[in-house]
Amino acid sequence: MSQDITAFDEIANDIASYAGDYGGDIQRHIVAPAMLDVIGPVQGKQILDLFCGAGYLSRRLSALGANVTAVDSSERLIGIAGEIKDREHDFIHYAVAESTDLSVIEDSAFDDIVCNMGLMLTKDLAGTIAELARLVKLGGRFIFSVLHPCFTMPDACWISNADSKDMYMSVDHYYNENWWASDLASSIRGGQKKIKHRTLSRYVNALGARGFTVRRIIEPRPTLDVIARKPHLEAYNRLPVVMIVEAVFPYL
Repeated sequence: MSQDITAFDEIANDIASYAGDYGGDIQRHIVAPAMLDVIGPVQGKQILDLFCGAGYLSRRLSALGANVTAVDSSERLIGIAGEIKDREHDFIHYAVAESTDLSVIEDSAFDDIVCNMGLMLTKDLAGTIAELARLVKLGGRFIFSVLHPCFTMPDACWISNADSKDMYMSVDHYYNENWWASDLASSIRGGQKKIKHRTLSRYVNALGARGFTVRRIIEPRPTLDVIARKPHLEAYNRLPVVMIVEAVFPYL
């Protein structure tokens, strides 16, 4: 097992429980609803959930009628997902695999591939997308969420006034594509895991290089009802915290 996988296993329990109400609220009230809206009806579809973690999105999709295969590089996380599967009697197929080597799965197996806040964990973005291009059917989609690369990055912070009120966000060094320990990412997925900051063009161009066409980019925000109940999410009604991309693998 690689050092990366071992490090990921060390935070598996935190990820499984969505450690911290703050990150959990971002996932439950901003990310997941927007992801499900973009994914749309899934009844009878074959769907791959990449970097599935402990299976949160997998279970949501399975409950909506999808046939879900879910993979993650962490044996511990897949073990936790399996324990939940046994308790809830769902029909998700879980497997341990690297995102760049899913050779245990046949070509053109999936109608859609989804990845919920996990693509930032891969070292090899091009290799991962190449593998997904092999697995998705012609006309199928790859839908993923990441921390917004323009506003949630290593050198981004809110600037406050003398009364500690957030006035505006300062961002810098956007082009420095480095690994960094994001408190926000770790609170959404759990633990203290480093993620890779990539520019917006890096994601879009990597998709295009493997034949995907970006259909739309979504920058979800909390609803006013959610803000009334969860006021700490109000900042994400001013600037987006995540970006969701829907890319299609078109017919030739």
